[in-house]
Amino acid sequence: MLLIVAGCAAPVPPPPPVETAPAPIAYPAATRERMMAIVLAEWREWGANVIDARNGMPVNPAVPLAEEEPAAFSKVLAYWSAVDEQDYIARNKRAFIAGSAAGLCGPGELGADGRAAIWGCEPWSAAFISYVMRNAGIDRAEFPPAIGHRTYVDAMIANSDRWGTEATFVAHEVADYAPVAGDLICADRAGRGAITTLAERRRETGASRPMHCDVVVRVAPGEVLAVGGNVADAVTGVRYRTDASGHLVRNARRWFGVFENRIGVRG
Repeated sequence: MLLIVAGCAAPVPPPPPVETAPAPIAYPAATRERMMAIVLAEWREWGANVIDARNGMPVNPAVPLAEEEPAAFSKVLAYWSAVDEQDYIARNKRAFIAGSAAGLCGPGELGADGRAAIWGCEPWSAAFISYVMRNAGIDRAEFPPAIGHRTYVDAMIANSDRWGTEATFVAHEVADYAPVAGDLICADRAGRGAITTLAERRRETGASRPMHCDVVVRVAPGEVLAVGGNVADAVTGVRYRTDASGHLVRNARRWFGVFENRIGVRG
């Protein structure tokens, strides 16, 4: 009888297949060209200003157009829209309509270098980079748009560690790789306890940390020119010093990593 009952039992279904993340997309070179065209076009719209930081970042440099000016409103709105930060967008829309940002920034935001001006409460440099990548057509699996640089930095490190040169962006230590046009260069903005290596970031993956990243647009002996958002309250080009081998020098920024852009040259 036990054999009969056992024979009538429903067969145990096989376990579901284990899903594995697909390999990164092999983007064509045209995608890289589109990305760079977007960076340069945005920079030109802000006046194509260049700051010379080869001997250290200047204090409060003047720019042709600043974030709090009416002509800049729709530009920064587009960057924040790329990260779907609707609450922050709504708050700044009210300030723009009222013509005043009085009372816009909360104590915590002001404590994080926020300014009581339209778009000034929260740094938008990560939103700018996210806008560039999203509009260039880079999938969020390779570059997740985010309000903070740490989110996409951790994603690029993880993808690089997993896929090597097949990754869309390959993570390099500052001392090991000389950046070229199209690469991302990232720095720690913290004061005490700043990190200076990718190894340090790997040990604290997911932790909050103020950062800043720029897109390299030109390389010359002794320097790179990189474009970033929310630099002097604008999209600004900055000349950073490099050594004789083309590696970044930590005098204006506390660089901790360079992300090699493999779009169009992967493999």
